[in-house]
Amino acid sequence: MLSTLELSLLVAALLAGITGTWSPCGLSMIATIGPSGHSGGPRTTVASCATFAVGAIAGGTVTFAGLASLGSLARIGGDGLALALAAALAIAAALGEAGGVRVVPQVRRQVPEHWRRVMPLALAAALYGLLLGLGFTTFVLTLAVWALALISVAIGDPLLGGLVGVAFGAGRALPVIAIAPLADRRTGVRLTELMAERPAALRGLRLADGVALALCAVTLVTTDAVAATTVAAGATDPTVAGTSFAWDRPGGNALLQRGDEITALPGTSAALGGPFLAWRSGDDVTLARRATLAPVATIALRAVNELSVSARWLVYRVRGVGGTDQLLARPIGAAIGEPRLIGSARAPEQLGRPSIDGDIVVFHVAGRHESRIVQVDLRSGRRRTLRRARDRQLLNPAVLGNSLLYVSASSCAQQLRLGGRGRGRSADRLLLEIPAIAQHDSGYQRGYSRQGRFPAGCESPRPGPQRRTTLWTTALSRRAAYVTRLRAQANAPSARIVRVSR
Repeated sequence: MLSTLELSLLVAALLAGITGTWSPCGLSMIATIGPSGHSGGPRTTVASCATFAVGAIAGGTVTFAGLASLGSLARIGGDGLALALAAALAIAAALGEAGGVRVVPQVRRQVPEHWRRVMPLALAAALYGLLLGLGFTTFVLTLAVWALALISVAIGDPLLGGLVGVAFGAGRALPVIAIAPLADRRTGVRLTELMAERPAALRGLRLADGVALALCAVTLVTTDAVAATTVAAGATDPTVAGTSFAWDRPGGNALLQRGDEITALPGTSAALGGPFLAWRSGDDVTLARRATLAPVATIALRAVNELSVSARWLVYRVRGVGGTDQLLARPIGAAIGEPRLIGSARAPEQLGRPSIDGDIVVFHVAGRHESRIVQVDLRSGRRRTLRRARDRQLLNPAVLGNSLLYVSASSCAQQLRLGGRGRGRSADRLLLEIPAIAQHDSGYQRGYSRQGRFPAGCESPRPGPQRRTTLWTTALSRRAAYVTRLRAQANAPSARIVRVSR
């Protein structure tokens, strides 16, 4: 599901693309592709409309995905100051659009007219669409184009930049492919006259651009896209269900927050899910009603160190002799059922903290050569690997419905990512990024060749000392993602839980 910020950006990009067609180039495209612009008949018009649309969307994707990648490479993207400046720019552009101020800087260039005479029209139309989709190669008719370009750099998410580019290219193409086939009819003539002779139409579109940009600015400054917010200091292992939120404290008992009330629990390893709350005290695990904290059952479990609970299952990890990890699940009914083994690993391989929603439990398996996130359906017993990687560690997933949250840690960066259980890693959204904990140098000696610069594959490695902050355990709610940030210090490690809007 798209966030409010993403939706507002896509709407602004679509409107900016449509507004940009109110130009000499847009009118020229309608005349060129329309039935009166060639002798190829209706098929040529339809084919040219299709290739023009493909070209426009490709051009928009190249521009805005490229700008977002630039922000990511320069490590500008996602920075709180950059996003705040982008919000200020969006407000300024919105005011300019509402006031109908002159668009500056302006690109006073039209598409090469002779292409249609030396190329098949469908090919020429594709290239015309590409030029218009790029946004800055022809007349710019709205300040929104410049604003969206800089916002894309500030956000620094190439996937979101690509979506913005698709919306912009689609907006560029829509008026052309809608009017061109009708250009020799009365309706087409009237629509063309509206574009060419009625300034109020363009003014109305620019006003709509301004409203969309204002919405972008509001969402940039009112969501946690600007910065992760600390929700608990001296805290680890977040867990959330409904309006209840709980966490562990290093060296102390777990805490439960309901509204403004915070309650100390008589144990550690707190886990929330469905109507239940579970915690561990020594070798005893207590299952209680989270609304009243009334105990439902107490089970003696030796060596248990991680818990997860849903309305139907209690899942826990135990560490055996020799570093063997096991994940077990017990059904919750009138009584707590017998344990079922759902995962095991022998050192040096390790199992991560489990997360459960309904009958679906996810956990990570970390080994020497690869890491993976595994899903088990406790009702059917079906097992599936959701993510797998050899060049990074995939750690501490959290599941809610079809959403999957996890930490991705490589030699380049540590990232908090959100995706779907049924999709690959390439479709996952970046919610938070911090430097890698690995120490890097520049990879080459001063005064010598930069060939073979380390680390290979990093988009923009930052040489410097070893970083001390680690992204660790996670939790997921309908509106937010939570992650533990551990920081190594000389006297004692510190930890806090931060919240990022989904």
